[in-house]
Parts: sequence; structure tokens; C-alpha cells
Amino acid sequence: MAAEPPVRVGPATVAALPLNVKIRNHRGKTIVGGYQHFFELTESAAYIWRQIDGNRTVTDIARLIAEEYDIDQETVIEDVVELFTELAEHDVIKISEKESSL
Repeated sequence: MAAEPPVRVGPATVAALPLNVKIRNHRGKTIVGGYQHFFELTESAAYIWRQIDGNRTVTDIARLIAEEYDIDQETVIEDVVELFTELAEHDVIKISEKESSL
């Protein structure tokens, strides 16, 4: 059996939620998961999660967060990439690349 290629997430990556994803708010914490893996999201990760709409890219989401919290967008891109990579590796989100419009 061939190993699956590593998940690649970058600035043009778009995240979408698979149908099997469960989202729960429990005692002020956001918990998300798929068939096998569940994650308790930090406050900032939960804010990122709420921006996932199947259309916004990593850069789009980072821009929203950078403006909301007045922080460096490049740092936010790194954080979003890290979160999306982990969630995608555990099938909690689906990722694709946004096609550029020329």
C-alpha cells in the first residue's frame, strides 16, 4: 500500500468542512472532529474555524484576523497554515487550492 502524500497547505489553500464533521460548544470550549479525531480549539483557532466557508483562502482568513486583532498578517498566515495542516491530516477539514483568475 502506497503512503499518502503529505498535506500541503499554503496561502492560496481553501478549507471546507466535510459532511461528517461534528462541532460542539461545551463549557465555553469549541470541540471539532471527524470520524476518529477530535480537537479542542483555542479561542484564536475557534475564530479561524468560524471563517472557513469553502471560499476564503488562508490569506483571506489571515487578513481578517490581522485586521481584527491588529497583528502581523504573515504571522497569522503561518498560524492558519499550521492549524489547517493538522486538521486536514486528521480529515477534519478538506483542503483545495483556489484557482487564480487571470
